[in-house]
Amino acid sequence: MKISNISAFGENNQNLDCKKEYRIVKSGIVNAVYVDIEAELALSSEIAAAIDFKVTDAKRFMANWRHKEFWCSPAFVKSEKDIPNQTQGLFAELSSGEYTVMLPVVSENYKCTFIGTDDGFIRAELVNWYKGMTECKCLAFLFATGDDPYKLIYECARVGAELLGNRVKLRNDRKYPEIFEYLGWCSWDAFEIRVDEESFLKKCDEFSKKGIPVKWAILDDMWGEVHDFYGAPYKTRDEMFDLMHSSHLYSFKADPKRFPNGLKSLINKANDKGIRVGIWHPTTGYWKGIDKSGDIYRDYKDVLIDTYEDVCITSFKEEKAYKFYSGYHDYLASCGADFVKIDNQSMTRRYYKGLAPVGQVARQFHSAMERSVKEHFDGKMINCMGMANEDMWNRSDSPLSRCSDDFQPENRPWFAKHILQCTYNCLVQGQFYFEDFDMWWTDDGQAKKNSILRAVSGGPIYVSDKLDRSKADILKPLCLSDGRILRCDNPAVPTKDCLFCDPTLSGKAFKIKNTANSCGILAIFNLDKDNKPVTAEITPNDIEELLGDEFGFYENLSGELKIIKRDEKITLTLNSNDDFKLYNIIPLKDGNGIIGLTDKFISPLTYDTDKSGNITLKENGKFAKIENRKLIIK
Repeated sequence: MKISNISAFGENNQNLDCKKEYRIVKSGIVNAVYVDIEAELALSSEIAAAIDFKVTDAKRFMANWRHKEFWCSPAFVKSEKDIPNQTQGLFAELSSGEYTVMLPVVSENYKCTFIGTDDGFIRAELVNWYKGMTECKCLAFLFATGDDPYKLIYECARVGAELLGNRVKLRNDRKYPEIFEYLGWCSWDAFEIRVDEESFLKKCDEFSKKGIPVKWAILDDMWGEVHDFYGAPYKTRDEMFDLMHSSHLYSFKADPKRFPNGLKSLINKANDKGIRVGIWHPTTGYWKGIDKSGDIYRDYKDVLIDTYEDVCITSFKEEKAYKFYSGYHDYLASCGADFVKIDNQSMTRRYYKGLAPVGQVARQFHSAMERSVKEHFDGKMINCMGMANEDMWNRSDSPLSRCSDDFQPENRPWFAKHILQCTYNCLVQGQFYFEDFDMWWTDDGQAKKNSILRAVSGGPIYVSDKLDRSKADILKPLCLSDGRILRCDNPAVPTKDCLFCDPTLSGKAFKIKNTANSCGILAIFNLDKDNKPVTAEITPNDIEELLGDEFGFYENLSGELKIIKRDEKITLTLNSNDDFKLYNIIPLKDGNGIIGLTDKFISPLTYDTDKSGNITLKENGKFAKIENRKLIIK
């Protein structure tokens, strides 16, 4: 990498003639780039400073960028100038066959992101969203070069966390909540803002009647007391969203019209049916903040502020924000809620711009929120609508984060966008969090594809089927009979040969990988935008963690087995968007290996092995193994 220029900008976007220095500090394979700027005039609150650089010998790039206020996507580009604004992680393939990975940081005051410039440079932009600062002294970004892009991004995240004082943990230092080891359901797509006590409990009864072992449910938007809804008509889904986004929260309690017996009664009844309940709420109370005529404003006025568009929300300051969130969570916990899903997290610029530097704002309100969740729910929280890197770098404890736009039922073009968002976002955000691939439907036309994606995701699995529409047969391959999901080891990510190719245009199949019980998991999809056939080559080397020289490739959907050596390949064709494969890759010893139960997608997680090598199935069913390189099913 070669840094060519460092700039500082004033509030009128003029170049400032001032002290402008950078230094690179090496830590193992990682290089940390620091800036040191001192100006007499105030730095711009938009772009205070910029570092222009090039990646030596780069052939092509994959930019993980924030395409919306709350969400990220991959961009596949061949030139530096095409790297999109708000890139939060950047991968470059070099002509040498090596890779360079770059990771921007959110420091004490400044947020860094990348963008390409018209003259062919990559620009690291530093913003603080706060006027009057005359210094920019911080860690800006990290980069590393080598032959393993997965190791490079991990090391950049690890060193970044260390250099920032370990205020953010890596994923495996976070506690994955036991409740999310089981199958779940969410009320949103089923009922949207019409959710009420009767419909919620009917859905719980449906699971019992159909023998579907759902163990937890999210009471999603719109369960709260929002008086703006009273008598407000809407005819279309867009009108519904307009109503939601213009409404305010009156109290912490459940809406008395739709939940006449109160939230505690609902949760108790769901618990009696074997289902624990988590509660959704946004950072802002409701989408348009707090109703000034309501109970919350009366009781918490001292910690609330009026901000953008006169929206009344909690102050970002930690102790004030903690009072608000703790008050909210006191009520939810007293009603028996087991966890929370907190939405609308990447709202820092919209609501808190100008009140303090971005790093301070994000750190304080996240610390307040996480402290309250830790005290009330033992840290059990799903973070949502929070993929901005000021959120990513400032959650100290919570383990789970949504990694895609909202699920769109019966929307075939959406699936390609969704799977790309989830898996490429896992490359960056998955260094810090277990990733939530969102809810889905079991009776959607793409239900099986969605189920396989969740099977390999490494995160929670929960559906949002409407009343009377859940299909037990779609869910059965994902979990044991008690509802425990067969969860892979890590967030699912693209294989190395897919990192820089847009699979909607390349004519190649899209491959995502994971591991489970020392075996490889490889899911293969046709995402071609014109629904044309695509080809794929698969090999044990697609999953670098696998040990051994010979492997059984068990295709879970067809039951076919192929035996190949470490450096051999299998070539296949997927004829349409409805053609997909799921391989359990079993390392063989002397031609022998264990597959597991054949009716489960992640078969290697269906058995235990003791020190003597004896196999115990976790439940009854058809069991497959490989003996003398042949498939045996009992």
